[in-house]
Amino acid sequence: MTNTLSTQSIPQVELAFKPTPLHYFPRLREAWGGPHIWVKRDDLTGFGLSGNKVRKLEFHMAAAMESGCDTVITCGAYQSNHCRATALAGARFGLDVRLVLRTPDGNEPEASVANLRIDTLAGAKISYISEAQWPDRDEIMAADEAELAEQGHKSWVIPQGASDKLGMWGMSLGFREFVDQVPEVIGADVAAVCHTGSSGGTTSGFGWGADRTGFRNPIVALCISEPAQNLIDRVDRIWKAGVETFGGDMPQPDLQYVDDYLCGGYGKVNDELVETMVEATRLTGLLFDTTYTGKAMYGLKNEIRKGRFDPDDHIVFWHTGGGFGAVN
Repeated sequence: MTNTLSTQSIPQVELAFKPTPLHYFPRLREAWGGPHIWVKRDDLTGFGLSGNKVRKLEFHMAAAMESGCDTVITCGAYQSNHCRATALAGARFGLDVRLVLRTPDGNEPEASVANLRIDTLAGAKISYISEAQWPDRDEIMAADEAELAEQGHKSWVIPQGASDKLGMWGMSLGFREFVDQVPEVIGADVAAVCHTGSSGGTTSGFGWGADRTGFRNPIVALCISEPAQNLIDRVDRIWKAGVETFGGDMPQPDLQYVDDYLCGGYGKVNDELVETMVEATRLTGLLFDTTYTGKAMYGLKNEIRKGRFDPDDHIVFWHTGGGFGAVN
């Protein structure tokens, strides 16, 4: 496969252990039927700095420091993997981190556990907003940036999930890394790459990377929070910004979206999801969280049962991290 993804010079810091491995889990196939299932282990990009978000932050942190910023502002749900990784990356490079975290009522949670606990340990300064305020998150972060500027600080604002052109670029390089691994590790055609679909940075990066490397098989975004059209629109916006910055044509990968397993929305679960997450851990030894990877794995199992893949297919599930949520 010809790999034509540009290696143009974009400032980058090193945060992740790369390449992350591709591991085969035959017991999933034995239990669920269907295809051979491989897992791209982005849960192994680090410990605290774990998950695919670290690939995005390598470019955002570099941009922040190159711009002379002393503070990073970002947002997410109060158990956000991205916010936890940002808090730790800020500590690594001596940048103050301000987190705007969403809770149902805008109040601080009674228990500081899992990712939220790590945010605090890393020294991030946290403010809370409600579900009703969440649509105004960009304006709220801009107001924080203006307030800090009045105090003599310069801030770098990272959108939800680091899902913009820089985050996309980081994930596209991750996809190139995967494509380079396939001949030696899998040694067969990969029929599909399945992943958690949420804020759009990962999906847009995979689509960009697939287009630029010549990977033409389906990339399946298993939506975990919103109807597929919301993700489709975000991916399109990110691609347009990427074309303006990095050049080239709009990507045309085989992106497929599945939104049948939302369980009512972000962070919401049902008994079958929890059972699938526990089953997957007991079949693989991997950790999943109910919000992201566990819900995506729940979707994958059901798609296998529906016959989406042929029995002899080799498919890849991209593990985007979230292990701390397994003990939340």
